[in-house]
Amino acid sequence: MNSNPSNYGSSNLEQQRQAASKYAGKRLLIVDDDSDMRLLLAEYFRRLGFEVEERESGSAALEPAMAGGFDCFILDVSMPGISGFELLKRVRSRGVQTPALFLTAHDALDYKVAGFEAGADDYLAKPFSPRELEYRVEALLRRSGMVIRESAEDGERIEVGDLVIDKRRHEVTRHGSVIDLTPLEFQILELLASEPGRAWSRNALLDQVWSTDYEGYQRNIDPHINRLRKKLEADPRNPRYVLTVRGIGYKLNESP
Repeated sequence: MNSNPSNYGSSNLEQQRQAASKYAGKRLLIVDDDSDMRLLLAEYFRRLGFEVEERESGSAALEPAMAGGFDCFILDVSMPGISGFELLKRVRSRGVQTPALFLTAHDALDYKVAGFEAGADDYLAKPFSPRELEYRVEALLRRSGMVIRESAEDGERIEVGDLVIDKRRHEVTRHGSVIDLTPLEFQILELLASEPGRAWSRNALLDQVWSTDYEGYQRNIDPHINRLRKKLEADPRNPRYVLTVRGIGYKLNESP
């Protein structure tokens, strides 16, 4: 422990300055009906340099979330009226693919699956430390930013049957029609398409697409695959593109 409070204070201030520079211009939308929690998180992220908007309910957050312009959503699950799940479903239905993280008091697998199926990119159970939440938000920002940077630098197109993955434009089309994917869904598809026919284990997919250690059950990848199939497949229950490899994981069909 540092025995000199002034040294500690100056060090802490320097860390805040560095964080503020890193997050400058990044916009967060925090939605939680618990005013104490909402204000605590808003103040924490503002000190890091984020621009933060707060809303006390899903209903109040619907319009600003759909308008876009945010870099990340932090959403409570259990709120009166429109729940966090329902809010994100509506936002995703409008094509808004902003990375989203759910906060909830429920840590059961069923709740996690429901959150991922609603369109979430991550999930954090209460109680938690603000520092852990910061790291997870940073990972979401880094992952979505990484996809955009790689797309700008790499002009490769991956074509599998009538499916085209354009890395440069960060765009996926089927029969010439654009398919809207979240950054995470795009990364999963791009990874599968990098070696069509290769069987990827669930753990390997998690290791590749999450930029931080992902603590959780390996089947947490399944909801993301299900969402990807709903967007890619004419019949998600009988997929042509993203196939299940029994006992292992998934692969992209090399001849759909």
